[in-house]
Amino acid sequence: MQELGVGDDFKLKNGFLLDKEEKKYSPFSYPAYGSNETDKNLPFSNALYDLQDKLNTAYKTKVRSEYYGAALVAVANAKQIRSDIQFTVSIAMTLLIIILMLFYRKLALPFILFLPTLVGALLSIAFLCIIRDKISAISLGIGSVLLGVTLDYALHILTHIRNGNGAESLYKEVAPSILMSSLTTASAFLCLLFLESQALQGLGIFAAVSVLGASVFALLFIPQVYSAKKSG
Repeated sequence: MQELGVGDDFKLKNGFLLDKEEKKYSPFSYPAYGSNETDKNLPFSNALYDLQDKLNTAYKTKVRSEYYGAALVAVANAKQIRSDIQFTVSIAMTLLIIILMLFYRKLALPFILFLPTLVGALLSIAFLCIIRDKISAISLGIGSVLLGVTLDYALHILTHIRNGNGAESLYKEVAPSILMSSLTTASAFLCLLFLESQALQGLGIFAAVSVLGASVFALLFIPQVYSAKKSG
């Protein structure tokens, strides 16, 4: 590196890379897995940061260690995406449950409305596990957006029933429009399959299966549960 003239702020001494004052030592590590293998690099990242904390705590002002690399950045990004997904989905669900409770003034109805969304999400995750080896966090991140989309189907069905209409009227008047809406929405998401990005392809499959699964389950589940609850 010195012969190539890369920089004058370091020097090689006995095979070690040091700064000019010989106060900073820069070792290099080559992980066994690529930077995109975040699940496999997670133990390696945790071990490095544990070692860093021990060194910085034990020697304080005498020694200070820092780490940087593509694998560590990828692991940190994956952790941040995971926490952001949990945060956004939890906020969306909490706000929607509160709004539905205030509107309908019943505690059980919001959970009945959310069950088709939950079933659709679980169905899509199971489907992705069958056809893919990995599930991208980006695919799961769309869950906060799909909450509103799939919840609309359950709201349409519940509103139709609350107006005094029976199951026969529901399947004749409301079911075709709900199924057509879910099919068009799923088709739009499935267009992502034409892209080369594996993450976006997974996103399209996850969203399409979630929407279709939630709409069909809502049509089958809500009329039975709500009509039974109403008659009781």
